[in-house]
Amino acid sequence: MKLNNKIKFYPINSEVAELIEPPTPASKYNIPDWFRKISKYANGSTKFFYNQGSTNLTSKSCLPIVDAFTSGYTINLHCDVQVTQQNGNTIFQWAYSQNGVPEPIRSRAKIDNPELNNCGWHNLDGYEDLNFNWMPSWSIRTPKGYSSIFTHPINRVDLPFYTLGGIIDTDGWGDAGNHPFLLKKGWEGIIEKGTPIIQVIPFKRDNWLSDIDNTMTKEYDKQIGKRDSYLKDYYKNFIWSNKSYK
Repeated sequence: MKLNNKIKFYPINSEVAELIEPPTPASKYNIPDWFRKISKYANGSTKFFYNQGSTNLTSKSCLPIVDAFTSGYTINLHCDVQVTQQNGNTIFQWAYSQNGVPEPIRSRAKIDNPELNNCGWHNLDGYEDLNFNWMPSWSIRTPKGYSSIFTHPINRVDLPFYTLGGIIDTDGWGDAGNHPFLLKKGWEGIIEKGTPIIQVIPFKRDNWLSDIDNTMTKEYDKQIGKRDSYLKDYYKNFIWSNKSYK
């Protein structure tokens, strides 16, 4: 596939350029070990099996899921971060303290200082009432007419935090910014260096109109009939397009 577009990553200072890895293709860090270890076939089988319309394929064979893991780029944690809970307060401590390297996280005040907490995402089941901010060290610029989705790493339900999603017109706004996230309630441990914290997916801005077409049922039946004449890989062989992020 020909590469027509270029996304640019640039550091906020010279120390970052020398010491911190820039955003990387999502395929490098965002496919977790637990997904890699999933068997391609269910029930411990080592081969494909079809029976009365059902197969033993698992999510490992689902290209839309794989595409979600690997689309775009990820901003990754540049150092280990230790999280502890002390007297109702969440404490972050990180391993990197070299001059010129910014803090990876900025905490907001506790709930008894609501004027310092402008997120407003309270009472979400399983998460702390307050949000914290990731503080990326690399800025992003896209070609004219392209914006970027900044979101929690897709399908990464295993991570102890949830990054709130946003869309930035990165063809005109290049600041690294700050990105709010929520921490799982009461969680303690180490968020390891290299953990993807934000997934960035560039897209072309377009205006859209929606249309309801009730005459498409025959076309739908035709497509389903063609799909059902194959035991597997119809989507891969006839619908799917390869995506390239380098």
